[in-house]
Amino acid sequence: MEEKRKQAPNRGAVRASRAKWVLVLSLCLCLVSMMVSSAIQSSFGNVEVKELKLMDSSGYAVSTLLYKPNSASAENKAPCIITIEGWYNNKEMQDLYSVEYARRGYVVLAVDMHGHGDTDSTGAQDLYTSAVGVDAAVQLAGSLPYVDTQRIGITGHSSGGAASDMAVAIDNEREQPLISAVLFQASTWVDDLGQDHSADFGTRSVGIIADLYDEFFFWTEDAQGNTVPPKDFLTTDDAKNFVNFNNGAQDIAQDVQPGQYYEDGDAFRVIYQPACTHPWVHFSAESVGYGIEFFEKALGAPNPIAATSQVWQWKTAFNFLGLVGIVMFLLSFVTVALDVPYFSVLRAQEEVQPAQVKDGAGKAWFWVSLVACAVFSMLSYMWAIQNVYSKTTTFFVQTGPLTMGVWCVLSGVFALIVLAAYYFFYGKKNGFSLAERGVTISGKKLWRTLVLAALACGLAFLILFFADYFFKTDFRLWVLTMKAFEADKVVIGLRYLPLFLFFYVVNSVAVNCFNYNTIGGRKGNVVILGLFNALGAIAFVVAQYGGVISSGMLRWYSTEGWRISGIWLYPAIVYLFVTPFMTRYIYKKTRNPYLCGIINAIIITMLCVANTTTVLGGGAVVAANY
Repeated sequence: MEEKRKQAPNRGAVRASRAKWVLVLSLCLCLVSMMVSSAIQSSFGNVEVKELKLMDSSGYAVSTLLYKPNSASAENKAPCIITIEGWYNNKEMQDLYSVEYARRGYVVLAVDMHGHGDTDSTGAQDLYTSAVGVDAAVQLAGSLPYVDTQRIGITGHSSGGAASDMAVAIDNEREQPLISAVLFQASTWVDDLGQDHSADFGTRSVGIIADLYDEFFFWTEDAQGNTVPPKDFLTTDDAKNFVNFNNGAQDIAQDVQPGQYYEDGDAFRVIYQPACTHPWVHFSAESVGYGIEFFEKALGAPNPIAATSQVWQWKTAFNFLGLVGIVMFLLSFVTVALDVPYFSVLRAQEEVQPAQVKDGAGKAWFWVSLVACAVFSMLSYMWAIQNVYSKTTTFFVQTGPLTMGVWCVLSGVFALIVLAAYYFFYGKKNGFSLAERGVTISGKKLWRTLVLAALACGLAFLILFFADYFFKTDFRLWVLTMKAFEADKVVIGLRYLPLFLFFYVVNSVAVNCFNYNTIGGRKGNVVILGLFNALGAIAFVVAQYGGVISSGMLRWYSTEGWRISGIWLYPAIVYLFVTPFMTRYIYKKTRNPYLCGIINAIIITMLCVANTTTVLGGGAVVAANY
């Protein structure tokens, strides 16, 4: 007995030491992520990157990232490219294009449109003024002493392409127009207000990256009224009229050829066709290569580099390393904090063990409940897309978090019903104890749980702000993005937090208190739960995109909500799969399902709120125009 008592403190010391080392490692990963991402972004010191706040003609502050190559000067003026993110995104989403253009010697201005990123949010009546704020960047480009004003290009993804249309319309009113080339990324000549700008381009060179499986653009109808999918866009009169400089389709006898330059004097038209979807265009080396080729032909690259030579993937890899580091930080910080006297009351006396499943009925409850929740998850998401999308109000000013938040509440309520049914019809009769499994918690523990969760999230955000302030980087992988945010997003986040909090706390209770058992083994159990957590979302995506390669058609595409429905699930699938692993890690040490559930809810809420569109006064304009 004496020997066992001596061993226990040693195991505790080893555990604490390991957690501290993991905490240090997580901070090192974050720092390496910042340093290397920043080095690649700045082309290893050859490009200066800084954030600017501009004032547009409507009186709104517009956030831009300026990439200035050291080679650009008043004596050696460089061409400039303005990059614009799509709807529900931010300027950093264009960094794969911005980085590649800047290392080739272009001055780059990456712009947040109105209501996006760090640009001011507007009321619905002002959303589209000043080309959604983009005209401020065009004017800045025209005033910079190191920019060749005869060689200014503009490129935008999706709604950013629509903003490009608006910017060209404004540019045409200038005595000396500034924009000489336009590249649409997964978008066309129709803006978000439905205005056709196909006749506005004049002698400008214009290109379109028309992805084969786009969810939003390049859908047309034939003479019989049948839907023509994006993969057949080059056969349409719209495409032929475009490459014929808006002089009609009759002069183009054959289908438009992808990548062919149709020239008229010094200007040209071109349509590229990468084999990807709408969001994949801003995560595609092929699409970036087309952008490089387009602007080299249209503007001339000061530092020509082959289009296939791209480094943005390395920046992405190190940005993702920071995301991994943040997750490690949250888990290791909580573990270390449990040894602090104030929080030590939250540590379990011994590591929580899986419950034994005693009979076939217990196994049936486990599997049937998982299947039921997955099916309900898919159906309730479809309901939310149909009934909540773009129904934002003056209080809920972001449509994405509201739609996803309502889905969270619906899924959480259903899960609670399932857990209650299990408890009253099976668990209670077979020795399941709410107290023993950690469902019930004292007021003292609950308060310290809240404090520790807030502290852990606050420090994680502090790391993020450090990356933004000192290195102009963030932590991301494609649509999975953790970026710095301004104070207004905190206020907005607090409005949505209860929706996400309800689901992620209930989910943690289900995963750990009710379903941490011997089914699947010690490691396999949480894998099963992670898969079933995300299964409803995965099933919907499979159903939505299952026929796209063969037919080019989504299963559901009649509304804007249906077309975006699959895209919104990409990050959600990751959250739903990963969070059970995080909550299980903390639960085994604390017998507390609430701690990591709260942490997950706070982090995910701010991820959603910081990476979408804010329209003050409600989102009806979104439903009407986009």
